Amino acid sequence: MAASAARGHRRAPKRRGRSPLRAVSLFVISTALVVGSGVAFGYATHHFGNHQSADDASIVPPPTGPLAGSTADSASATDNSAPGARPGAAAPTTPRPAPKATGPGTVTTLNVPSADDDMKTRPVDVYRPAVPANVVLPVVYLLHGVPGEPDRMMEAVKDVLDQAFTSGAEAPFIVAAPTGGGNAHNDTEWADAQDGKDMVESYLIKNVIPAVEGNSPRPASMRAIVGFSMGGYGAANLALRHPDLFDQFVSMAGYFHVDDPDGMFGSDPKVEAANTPDDMVQKAAGKRVMLLEDQDETDPLIEGEAAEFAQRLHDCACGVDLSWHLEPGGHSYDFVTGSFPKVITFLDQGFTAGTTAAQSQAPSPAGPSATPSAGASSAAAAGATPSSG
Repeated sequence: MAASAARGHRRAPKRRGRSPLRAVSLFVISTALVVGSGVAFGYATHHFGNHQSADDASIVPPPTGPLAGSTADSASATDNSAPGARPGAAAPTTPRPAPKATGPGTVTTLNVPSADDDMKTRPVDVYRPAVPANVVLPVVYLLHGVPGEPDRMMEAVKDVLDQAFTSGAEAPFIVAAPTGGGNAHNDTEWADAQDGKDMVESYLIKNVIPAVEGNSPRPASMRAIVGFSMGGYGAANLALRHPDLFDQFVSMAGYFHVDDPDGMFGSDPKVEAANTPDDMVQKAAGKRVMLLEDQDETDPLIEGEAAEFAQRLHDCACGVDLSWHLEPGGHSYDFVTGSFPKVITFLDQGFTAGTTAAQSQAPSPAGPSATPSAGASSAAAAGATPSSG
């Protein structure tokens, strides 16, 4: 298989059989939900271009700024929650519409400390649109599959982002692609390993978010998480495990049950239950959720998962703003590129509404934020003004 069509996840045995009646019912559900979304958008091709590598960038130290004082819910071995500080609310800002990007965005690599001894640091590729540095933009965390790397995910979406933001079709936002692989556990499920050797959830929640957002920590209304394949599972799982951090999540060709070939969860039923999005739909209350599946999907791990999870979200009757689609293509990075215009538009609509609400509740402006810590200045949006779309 060509590199551009490399799979984002491995094959796995089917969970269950699929009857013709079930297929018809899923089609009816999908038709109703897609029609309900009422929006369709064009596609864009991808070339990486303008990737400014910063492999020699300074290591970003653990957060010592305004995030360090916040506290997380107590963690236990049974729920596998990420320990440590959580990002707090964004600093007060002066409302001002985000400008159209003046040209292609830039990609910088941050070397962010890991949360375990398996790796000293894990790189994070950060895309920042070409807008003034004093504009505080929403941030999207983009999770790759396995095999996968952050630079390959960034390559798949960068030109699509540039096209959307320079055309003025959508308001710009930052995209950060962290590293989800490990040495002890290649297939990490974007989780914390029970043996402590790959603590990927803790790395993302405790280290990546503060490093990217710097001295302007975003509220949940200005933060989203998106993933492909294993990353699609990770995006749903992390958004539901940390509902205070993300108001939006998108799963692209993902799955919503535990599939753990590398033993991240140690075969512990309690830990697996705490990492099963299928059973956590109530935590999606009030969130915006997009589910995408490729029409040519043949992997039984992925096939039909979007429809089933959409049905669960619908049945929970918990106020989920749901959009899901079957998109052309197979399980590949080309699918990510082709469907990402829909993702950008979906997120922009949520950021616009969320930022407006946050601004209406904000106290009086306190002026620009301080310069982010060394190594994060190119990624964090220093300054005072959130995007309002």
